[in-house]
Amino acid sequence: MELSHLNCKGISIAYDPEAISDQLVQHINAGTYEREEAMLIGNIVQPGERILEVGGGLGYLSTLAMNTGKVEALISYEANPKLIPIIRQTWKLNGHDGVCSNSVITNTSSGQKTDFYLRRDFWASSLSPEPYGYEEVVQVETTNFQELLDSFKPTMIICDIEGGEGQLFEGVYLQGVKKVFMEVHQNVLGRWGVKKLFERFSHQDFHYDVWHSIGQVVLFSHVNRL
Repeated sequence: MELSHLNCKGISIAYDPEAISDQLVQHINAGTYEREEAMLIGNIVQPGERILEVGGGLGYLSTLAMNTGKVEALISYEANPKLIPIIRQTWKLNGHDGVCSNSVITNTSSGQKTDFYLRRDFWASSLSPEPYGYEEVVQVETTNFQELLDSFKPTMIICDIEGGEGQLFEGVYLQGVKKVFMEVHQNVLGRWGVKKLFERFSHQDFHYDVWHSIGQVVLFSHVNRL
């Protein structure tokens, strides 16, 4: 089914009122949706980039990445099944194609089922029923993060999973990854959780890149791979 579309700073975004709230429509129309990420990503993507996106959202950031003309391959994983057709059509509207899968990326085995809690503002949907109410719970298949890293071999990871980043990067080996671009959710992780997250990246020789970070939107760059 063809969806209507919105426009955010020249990027067409597929629109489904069942998945996109009125509040989000206002942000998109005002050009404030994912504003910090949009400001930074064009200067982060490098020629030949292999991008793994964890938390595809509306396909906006992946579209911006592909707009650079530097992306060799891109795969996007999104846990909210309602967003999958939006991502695919957003790519199509902007002349791009990629691989998009409805799955939860975890440190557990692939092929399991896990609960995912949907909220009216899709960015608040998560693997947890807390801290506030949800509209619906769906069962989503899992994909093991390390297996995905080993098979796809990304050079860049984009990650926005509403606090799930606190556990996702625990115990994984980021071989060949040059940079990780993520939104850090201190309101979910707490100060100790953010400290542990930064330590995990530091232990694998990633640093906080001050030139390509704004507030909670952070780029971790590997000190030897750029």
